[in-house]
Formats: sequence, structure tokens, C-alpha cells
Amino acid sequence: MGAADVDVHGHDPGEALVAVSGEIDLTVRDELQDTLSATIDEPGVTKVVVDLSRVSFMDSTGLHVLLTARERAQSAGVGFRVVGATGLVERVLAVTGVLELLTGELPDLDEPVAPWVPADDPSPPDLPRATTR
Repeated sequence: MGAADVDVHGHDPGEALVAVSGEIDLTVRDELQDTLSATIDEPGVTKVVVDLSRVSFMDSTGLHVLLTARERAQSAGVGFRVVGATGLVERVLAVTGVLELLTGELPDLDEPVAPWVPADDPSPPDLPRATTR
């Protein structure tokens, strides 16, 4: 997977914007985790906003980092919110049940989901049938 860029910007007084772009996976876990922790611990910061609008991919590593950061922020009395998740990243947040927790938005459960079809063979494999005794 590719790397992500993580930038921190002061937005409003007391608010820090952490803008992430690229792909969030194991290769950027430590950088993102360290940046979020340092931002949460920064004196005077009362709210951390994580912008994922330029993130094209996120795996379970990214979910773990975001959930851990949210917990850390909550313990420190700092607000924490994720914004800008779209496409696959939004879908990962919705399917894992953390979209509302991290963004404050309810998932669109009426949105149709295409069935999964393997790339090589669109027909399901023949599976052995269970036998009863």
C-alpha cells in the first residue's frame, strides 16, 4: 500500500485540524497515532478534527488508530470528530459500525450494496453437502 501524508493545522482557537491524505494502513500507523496523540496533548487544544476527505483507502489499522485517539481525547476532555470520509473509507466506517461514533452521522442503511463477486470466477464454488446421520 502507499503512504499517507499527515498535516496538523490550527483552525479556530482551541481547535486542531489533522488532515490526512493517501492510504491509512500499517505503514503509516505509528506516524498517524503519534500525530494524533501529540495533537490531543497539545496545551490549549479543546477539539481535534480529523479530515479524511483525501484518504483513498483505510484498513482496520486506521480504524484502530482513530478509535484509540477518540478514547484518548475523551479521557483528556478534548472533543474528537472525523470529517470528510467518502467512498471506501466511509463504507469501512459504516460497515464496522463506527461511522456515527466517529463522525456523528448516521449511516445510510437504505443505500444498496452490490453483492460481492470474486474477480476470477463469478459462480460460487461447489461445496460439499453436509450429511446427516
